[in-house]
Amino acid sequence: MNEAMKKEHLQQLADPDTGQIAGRLVRMYESLCAACEKRPEGLSDQDQMMVADITTMEKLKQQLYDDIRKRGVVEDFRNGRQRMMRDNKSVQNVRMLMDQQRKHLAELRLTPNSRKAAQVSLDDGFDDF
Repeated sequence: MNEAMKKEHLQQLADPDTGQIAGRLVRMYESLCAACEKRPEGLSDQDQMMVADITTMEKLKQQLYDDIRKRGVVEDFRNGRQRMMRDNKSVQNVRMLMDQQRKHLAELRLTPNSRKAAQVSLDDGFDDF
């Protein structure tokens, strides 16, 4: 693991107001890096950058969850005398972040399906032919 890159990534995860880093984000970053290091090809700098992206998305996802808890799934919207309910855009953004996290995890081969796909080898006898 590139320690200088790790230090930079953890600084980016820090809360801008307090400078504190949530312990769960540090644990997530370290556990994903450790899982990547266990792979046969190990952990490259590009993989470590993807892990940082995944943990940053997790931080953003938590902020969106907080917004959903605060304002709800739908929000009361007023436009002059008109009053209507509209979807909270945080719900859609959470879904997009989750999809992107899954894509990154699949790219790193850290999802169950991607590990199965990596282990499949086709022996059709063509090499013997």
